Amino acid sequence: MIGLDTNVVVRFLTQDDSVQSPIASRLMARLTRERPGFISAIVLAEIAWVLSRAYKASREDIARAVEGLLRSAELIVENAPAAYRALGLYTASASAEFADALIAETAMLAGASEVATFDKSAATELGMRLLR
Repeated sequence: MIGLDTNVVVRFLTQDDSVQSPIASRLMARLTRERPGFISAIVLAEIAWVLSRAYKASREDIARAVEGLLRSAELIVENAPAAYRALGLYTASASAEFADALIAETAMLAGASEVATFDKSAATELGMRLLR
């Protein structure tokens, strides 16, 4: 297994750098079920954030990218059950951030009774408890 950093996956997904994108693509093409790539939950959250902020990707494009990573047989995503649940919340919401959805679902699957936040949108869209 080989761990993948956010910048490698983003270069692979966006194909926007004439030097780094082909290198990332070659690495990704060499991944197999026997020697998969590993994407941590932090990297998955960063990918969604970078695609949204730096690339101005639509929510639909971000959801497709995350789902593609989750479904890839050559990738292992840390806490995939939480990531799938977060993806469902993200796609059902008009404004929730994927990272916030992942935070909420990871906590709930870990046994949290609630997730406290100061983020009004996360409280409204994701059912977190708004602290006042």
